[in-house]
Amino acid sequence: MDSMAPVPITRYAQLAAQPWKNGQGITRTLCSDSTGIDDSWTWKISIAEITGTQPYSRYPGVRRGQVALGPDSVDLVVNGRNVLLPVEGTIVFEGEDDLSAAPASEGFLDLNVMGQRSKWEPSVEIVDSPAASFRESSIQVLVALEDSCSIGGQPLARLDSVFVSSPEEQQFSGRFVLATLARH
Repeated sequence: MDSMAPVPITRYAQLAAQPWKNGQGITRTLCSDSTGIDDSWTWKISIAEITGTQPYSRYPGVRRGQVALGPDSVDLVVNGRNVLLPVEGTIVFEGEDDLSAAPASEGFLDLNVMGQRSKWEPSVEIVDSPAASFRESSIQVLVALEDSCSIGGQPLARLDSVFVSSPEEQQFSGRFVLATLARH
């Protein structure tokens, strides 16, 4: 990796807050395929702040993966069913689902991986391995879960992210969310 160019890093602290589609919260987009003209996209990875009990925005035709980033857990109600999601807990649900969240603590964040079902299959997992390999026909993004993370020797702050964008292995250290959007 030393002979390769540095990996571009999206610095979470530099991202602007945007309102949720339903106006009930805020989010910061790490990456998407939006052209920026009308906010249309087929895939999107973002981090949302949940400030109290609030409903999620509906996204018809979209499958969503989520990781609870904390602090503490979040109580979800998905189509009338209660789900307690601990820190680093994951869930996948449909954009049409009736879903609300009540975090156990203030400042709660979650990572969202959203993809139009006709084009993408989103997944999320927590990884602490020494390398991640590129998967053909997919988009993969690593999101740092701690301030001591690095990729290719470049330091990352918590919630900074990088694309895993080449067939060569990327050397990373620390604990990450691996967000994947596999193309259908």
